[in-house]
Amino acid sequence: MSSAKSGAKTRIHVGPAEDIPIGSMREVPLDAPFDQPMNAIVANVHGSFFATSSRCTHYGMPLSKGVLTDDGKLYCPFHGACFRVTTGDIEDAPALDPLQTFEVEVQDGQVYLLVDYEALKKPSHPSCPSQGKGKRKGPHTVFIGGGAVTLHAVQEMRRLGYKGDITVLTSEPYPTIDRPRLSKSYAPELKQALIRDEAYWRDTLQVDLRLSSHVYMIDTRMRRIHIRGGNTLIYEKLVLATGSVPRRLPIEGANAQGVYVMRSLQDAESLTAALKRRAAPKLVIIGTGFIGLEMGIALAKHADVTLLGQTHVPLEGPLGRQVGSGLQTAIMNERPLRFMNAVDVVRIETDMNGYVRGVTVQPRARGSPELFLQADMVLMSTGARPATDFLRNSPSFPALRPDGSVEVDSALRVNGLRHVYAGGDIAAYPTENGVVRIEHWNVASNHGLEIGRALATGRVRTYKHIPVFWSGLTSTLRYAGTGHGYNQVYVDGEPDEAEFIAYYAKNDKVIAVATMWKDPMMVQALALMQAGKMPKLSVIAAGLDIMTLSTAPVRRL
Repeated sequence: MSSAKSGAKTRIHVGPAEDIPIGSMREVPLDAPFDQPMNAIVANVHGSFFATSSRCTHYGMPLSKGVLTDDGKLYCPFHGACFRVTTGDIEDAPALDPLQTFEVEVQDGQVYLLVDYEALKKPSHPSCPSQGKGKRKGPHTVFIGGGAVTLHAVQEMRRLGYKGDITVLTSEPYPTIDRPRLSKSYAPELKQALIRDEAYWRDTLQVDLRLSSHVYMIDTRMRRIHIRGGNTLIYEKLVLATGSVPRRLPIEGANAQGVYVMRSLQDAESLTAALKRRAAPKLVIIGTGFIGLEMGIALAKHADVTLLGQTHVPLEGPLGRQVGSGLQTAIMNERPLRFMNAVDVVRIETDMNGYVRGVTVQPRARGSPELFLQADMVLMSTGARPATDFLRNSPSFPALRPDGSVEVDSALRVNGLRHVYAGGDIAAYPTENGVVRIEHWNVASNHGLEIGRALATGRVRTYKHIPVFWSGLTSTLRYAGTGHGYNQVYVDGEPDEAEFIAYYAKNDKVIAVATMWKDPMMVQALALMQAGKMPKLSVIAAGLDIMTLSTAPVRRL
């Protein structure tokens, strides 16, 4: 590989064009004069060459390990972000910034990049278009909630040229944090968890950011928001993105001293402080879902951890008994955790001062006596409910669903209120697999992208993203699809060795996939589902290798 100066750009020889056939990509070093080495991805899409930066803008993971689809989408295999290689634009979250792009030349059968090293130093963040004081164009949009939905929506609005005023009301005392970090790491600090600081919101995005603002009612007829303390705010467009709040079991001792939940940075700080006050405390985690398992794994080095679950194995509902059992074995091989499955928590026992001293459980096996587990502290990881109490105080707002969620249409607009959108944990939205509500960062982020595009362009589209999740279970588990109501499972590999792919189907139609150490297959499966080309489960179980299939979308007439 060689390089030469060409004006302000450096010309880098990649190699023969025939070495990068259609549908393939190559990682190329840029020889950039920076402290950290930089590479580019050169991709061949239908015979044309395109080049982008090589690191995902979410956590900086290498895109060379991802999957390039036939129509030019590049999926990061780590957390599901997707980019359009022809433009660098974000197709799917959780990436916050587009990829940088480079000019490509093909001369005499050889491929070259033209790279401006000075341009590489500039941030790729979107900013508010210059409009001049008093020259606002576009409706005043208000966001209630400051999480993933809001951050992705506002960035997308500004990227697409939205010039209207934007106000963000968040009950939290800080801007958007990377909430998944709270359950995946020990003792996170604000500077680690903060995704964008206040200056970015106010100066770059020109947002009226109002921290610690608690909304207690909205009047959708007058388009007025009532804020605790007597303030009101008029909106023209409204986005509801208030997330969820942790559930506490309705049992004796649920609010005792030493009982914790995990949702906010304050929750993480309180738990961390308690762990530091005592050497190797006995910690009981109630719940063996994703968050409970992640917390157990993260805290195993700092506490003597026991996890309690109602099901026979962890994650039995979403992943099935075979995968759940295997994952428990894999986790126990890596961390000194104890599991007590198939039990109901009866009460949390306290001492005379109201502090936790243990947990009483009732095994589900018939005739089993109650058991007492000593505990110095308890972490409740028993699910979450939509943070929509303020909507119950709003007579003009449509009735909430029984679980407290907000039902939206296919464009994420609140049913009956075309000027109000809802996304993230509170939104129950239609899919091919029925109406679903999914509590996950990626889903909220993609909701934000879709809402931001609709508000910026005025064009309403049907939301069709297939959810992608990840969970840190010693190795990273990746999940794509909506597996609600699956009735068939096919597992290829060994879950107890944390290396497998599991297909979840409803009546032979694959609706979700879970993997560990099979990242390219997970991304390929996601691309096939997005394209409408995923084979039937029976065909896969008979030996079909999905990596041999084209991911070009099915064109329906």
